[in-house]
Amino acid sequence: MGSWDEKISRFLRRTEKHHLWMSIALAFVYFMANNTVNAVSTWTELSRTDTNTHALWEPFIWEYSSAISTTLLIIPLALVFRQLTISTISLKALLLIHLTLATLFSVCHVFLMVMMRKAVYLLSERSYEFGPLFREFFYEYRKDLWGYFTLVIFYYLLRFSYRRLIGQASPVNKEDASGNESPDGLPENLLVKKLNREFLVRVADIQWIEAAGNYVNLHTAKGVYPLRMTMKRFCDQANVHSIYRIHRSYAAHANAISDIRYDESGDGTITLTSGASLPVSRRYKSALKAALSPVA
Repeated sequence: MGSWDEKISRFLRRTEKHHLWMSIALAFVYFMANNTVNAVSTWTELSRTDTNTHALWEPFIWEYSSAISTTLLIIPLALVFRQLTISTISLKALLLIHLTLATLFSVCHVFLMVMMRKAVYLLSERSYEFGPLFREFFYEYRKDLWGYFTLVIFYYLLRFSYRRLIGQASPVNKEDASGNESPDGLPENLLVKKLNREFLVRVADIQWIEAAGNYVNLHTAKGVYPLRMTMKRFCDQANVHSIYRIHRSYAAHANAISDIRYDESGDGTITLTSGASLPVSRRYKSALKAALSPVA
């Protein structure tokens, strides 16, 4: 468990809630650095002519307004990308969706960029003109289209690498006597694929579960593994393994529960043997008590 990939995967799991903002911050630094180079190059070209009437700060405003606008638009784009399930969308539909998003991205990028430039120029004695709308927008659209699909490719490559590094679980199919898959609940083992390795995780070793969109994160003493399954479906199938839902976003293994405390509102807190604390919702309080009560 001390290997480099496990250390990296543990760091990624601990910082998961900050990944979106960390990625946006890194993208902003990259855009600003890249556009600074572009601004210097633009100023160098402008200063070569004797007829140059532009101020030194203008190319930087042009480039930085583009960088800031792109960074702001990454936030809604990332949220939309998270909701796109590629496996359930045809290639034609996926391309149409991305082409539509790319067009919206370009329109919003140009609008924000021009507004920022005009706002800055208002503070000076100079004026800013975007130029002929159709010609200039088509010029920006070509650049934005390439930039958008670069972002898409980078996003999916990053997500694929991330899941390969932290490991992703999938049920090991159970078969009945006739050789057909048995549908009665979750199997006893889950297969985890991590980089070039595959290993089994026993469901009995899962301490608690956390909902994460179309995934659930399975927390064990050795690591956290995402499983592509909704919380409801997982809990419906995992009841046979004494795993019970305790909250809209959480479930816990009965054997991992140390104690339960309830407050006056009916909500409560579960403390696990590992020391972790999880919230208990009133909605699941009765069912949890019934499941944990000894049979008379």
